[in-house]
Amino acid sequence: MPNWLKKSFVVFISIITFGMVSPQDLFANETGDSQQGTSISENDKQTGSDLPLLDKETSAELLISQAREITTAKLGERIMPRIESDIQSEVLPKMEEMITELIYTYSDDEYSELMISPAIGKGEGERIFHIIDAKTNDDVLCFHVRKDRPPLEGYTFNFHYHTAEDGFETHHEIADVYWGKDTPAKFGSTSSNLH
Repeated sequence: MPNWLKKSFVVFISIITFGMVSPQDLFANETGDSQQGTSISENDKQTGSDLPLLDKETSAELLISQAREITTAKLGERIMPRIESDIQSEVLPKMEEMITELIYTYSDDEYSELMISPAIGKGEGERIFHIIDAKTNDDVLCFHVRKDRPPLEGYTFNFHYHTAEDGFETHHEIADVYWGKDTPAKFGSTSSNLH
């Protein structure tokens, strides 16, 4: 199968499953070398097979694609269209930068364990998504959004992230996106939902 087709397939499946199926599992199933409960990287070490592990660039692209989809779903159909240009120009590039930097901080035998947590933020909570180390199930990088209402200024969405490096204590700012004076819809609202 051509490499570009494999990458497209991996991104498509990951978006649909929100990261529940790892790309390495897909390739293992394709070649028939999957062992139930064993990751591909463990398979490679045990059998010396040459299953295609994703490189860092492809792994970053995969996580970024999932991050975009989840962020859009979190904001919902009633919020996203109004602030989409700010999201595209300010928020998503910073998310992409942080995800790429995270991937490149891991060694060649560890980065394949990074994935987006299956627990995705819903409702009015701040959580958009967390990136976890699948081997330890620990959070590594957490992306959040909060609705703020400074006095006399209207509503803004504060996008920020937290890292394991500082114990998730610091709010690392991504961007404040202005909404307006009217009250925004709930996160994830569709156009058919009532306010």
